[in-house]
Amino acid sequence: MSSRRGILVLYPQSGLTIQTNIIIMDNDNNTKIPLLEDIETPIEVSEESIYPVKPKNKECRWKNWKKCKHGKCKKRCAKRCLKVICKVALLGFLIFGAVASIAGYRWYRFVSHQVQKWTVVEPNALPVQDVPLEELSLLKDSAHLFWDSIQYGKVPEDFVLSAKDLNGFFASEERLRGNAFAEMKENEYQVSISMPTDRLPGGKGRFFVATKTLKWDPETQELKVKVQPMEESMGTMAEAVLKLTTMEDGKTLNLEVLSGQGFGKVIPQKFIDEHYNLLEDLYNCDCHDDECKQARKFLEGLAGVSLEDGQVVVHADPEPKEATYYKEHEGHSWHHGHHGHGHHGKHGRHHGHHHDGEKHGDHHDGHHKHHGGHRHRHLRAKFGGHHHLKALHMVRKLMA
Repeated sequence: MSSRRGILVLYPQSGLTIQTNIIIMDNDNNTKIPLLEDIETPIEVSEESIYPVKPKNKECRWKNWKKCKHGKCKKRCAKRCLKVICKVALLGFLIFGAVASIAGYRWYRFVSHQVQKWTVVEPNALPVQDVPLEELSLLKDSAHLFWDSIQYGKVPEDFVLSAKDLNGFFASEERLRGNAFAEMKENEYQVSISMPTDRLPGGKGRFFVATKTLKWDPETQELKVKVQPMEESMGTMAEAVLKLTTMEDGKTLNLEVLSGQGFGKVIPQKFIDEHYNLLEDLYNCDCHDDECKQARKFLEGLAGVSLEDGQVVVHADPEPKEATYYKEHEGHSWHHGHHGHGHHGKHGRHHGHHHDGEKHGDHHDGHHKHHGGHRHRHLRAKFGGHHHLKALHMVRKLMA
C-alpha cells in the first residue's frame, strides 16, 4: 500500500516556504524488491582451493545406482551405461580388426614367399591328347555304373581307366588343357602339370611346373608319393612314404605314415609313432554323413586296384563283405595295459595272396601285439592333444 503526505520545506536565506507531496511505500514483504543474493545459489568455497566450487550432484554416481535407477536421474545413468558399452565395443572391434589385419598380412607374406619359391616365370609345354566326347561320355557312364552297382550290392565288371582317356579329360577342360598330362606304368602313376598362379599372392606372371608321382611297392606294401618341381635346384616340394595294409578282419584298410616332409617341414616322428590310420574316419562315419557312408561302401566292394602299363584297373570284389574292425573294437580303449596286452606291434605281418598290387593277407601273430594304427574314436582326442593335426592335413592333401 502507498500513502500521500505533505512536507513543508523552509529556505531561511530566501524566506520561502514550499509544500511538497511525496508518496511513501508501506513496508510490505510482497512489494519488497528481492536482492541478487536471494535468488542465486550459494557458492561453497573448497577448503583445498581458493576458487569457488559448485556442489556436485551425487545422486547419479555409479555407487548410488540403486537410488539412481528409481530416481529422477535414471535416464542420465542409462545414457552413461550406453556410452561405456559403445566405447568397449568399439575398442574390441578395433583390437579384433588389428589382429585380423596382422594375421592376414602374415598369411599373405607366407603364401607369397612359397609361391615365389616354387614357381617359375616360363611355362612347360605339355602335349595335348584329344579324345572324342562320345568316348568320354561312355567312360563317365561306365564309372557311374561301377559306383552305383557297388552301392546297391551288385558285382560290376572291372573298371578300366587308360592314360589316353585321362588325358582326354584334361584336354576337354579349358583350365587343364595343355597344363596337365598323365603317364602310367606298372605300379607307377605320374602327372606333369604346368599351371599359372596368377590368382595366388605373388604369383602373377608365374607358373607352377612340377610332376606328381605315385609308386606302389607290392613287396613292402609301401606307397610313395612325391611332388617334384621341374627345376631340380628347387629341391623336393613334398614327399611321403605310406604303408597300406588291412586289419585283422581282412577288409578294413589301414594307411599309415612312415616318413615325409612338405615345404621344408618334416613330419614329426612323434606323429609317425602314433601309427594313425589316415582312413579311420571312413569307418567311423557320422550317422547323417551319407557321402562318408557311400565312400566306405565303395571301398568294401573293392578287391584291389592295379597300376598297369598305360592304364589303371579297379577290381570289384566278387564276395564283398562289411569292414567290421572298428565296430568290433568300439568302446575299448587303446591302452589295455591293465589287461596284460602289449601294444607295440601290428596284428602280425600281412601275408597271403594279393590282387594286382594290393595285398589281403592273414595275420600270423597270435599274441595280440597291436600297433597304434588299429585304433578308434578314443584316440582322436589323444592325437589332437599332441598337436599333430597339421601333419595329418599335410599328408591328406599330398594324397589328394
